Amino acid sequence: MIIPGERGKCPHCLVVNKFESTQIDTHSRQWFGYQIDRILEDISLENSFNGEYITLIVSRCAECGKNVIFLNNEMIYPAGSSRPPCPSEVPADISQDYIEACLVEPYSKKAAAALARRCLQSMLRDKGVKPGDLSKEIDEAMQTLPSYLAESIDAIRHIGNFAAHPNKSTSTGQIVDVEIGEAEWALDVLEDLFDFYYVQPAITQRKKDAMNEKLKDLGKPPLKKPN
Repeated sequence: MIIPGERGKCPHCLVVNKFESTQIDTHSRQWFGYQIDRILEDISLENSFNGEYITLIVSRCAECGKNVIFLNNEMIYPAGSSRPPCPSEVPADISQDYIEACLVEPYSKKAAAALARRCLQSMLRDKGVKPGDLSKEIDEAMQTLPSYLAESIDAIRHIGNFAAHPNKSTSTGQIVDVEIGEAEWALDVLEDLFDFYYVQPAITQRKKDAMNEKLKDLGKPPLKKPN
């Protein structure tokens, strides 16, 4: 939760900065895309609701000037994820599952974990892993990954005790209970894999292309391709 006066990552611009306090303009009758009347019909900040008090926190990003609203501990504006955007180098069919997992993660950890597993499976197949059940695909991928990534994807099959149910490994999108932090950690692993499989190779290729252009201008042969 982002509280005025504290530092945090803005879900709008993704910049880490110190947030400021802000005010709600009720005279305009429109509040950050929400109808203020509708909100106040459901929420009383002065009285208890179902025996519990409601806390509404509105903070303003000092970087982009946009507001972030929390109802108790849940972010209700903007509707979205504060995780980094999916790199443009990632294929669209893979990035879609990641984006959806990020969007549902605040509301359903189980759904986010299921989408993360499906995203992982699509990525491994895109990188040449022989299609099968997820557990076997992870075993094959681990042979070619750095140790830190191999250990990470190996642990993904244990999220929600997924590996304890062999029939579920053939149905990657199966919804299973997850422990606190497991869904978030699975998304962290996907981000590391995006960097390894797509971002860094693309950066290297751009550097090689630029160098080959310079060599061409100098009348020299291009860089040799790896075997």
